[in-house]
Amino acid sequence: MPTTHDYIARKGRLSLSISQELLDRLEPYKQKINLSAQAEQLFGRMLDELENRAWAERNAQALVAHGRDIASTGLAGAEFDRI
Repeated sequence: MPTTHDYIARKGRLSLSISQELLDRLEPYKQKINLSAQAEQLFGRMLDELENRAWAERNAQALVAHGRDIASTGLAGAEFDRI
């Protein structure tokens, strides 16, 4: 699963509601911060986390079964002390 996002891709629009207090605090920094780029990075990280969590939930039974197999048979290569 890629963790980098194509920030040069075609852009869409999104309307957000943000607390006025936060907007007031951001005002002095608006020229120093690319809010769109920052939001895009935050959304990308959030999506990565959500997708990873969803993958783990979909594969939970297989992961548990694999853990049981390792517990009962050991890790491959353990007999060579190379793990």
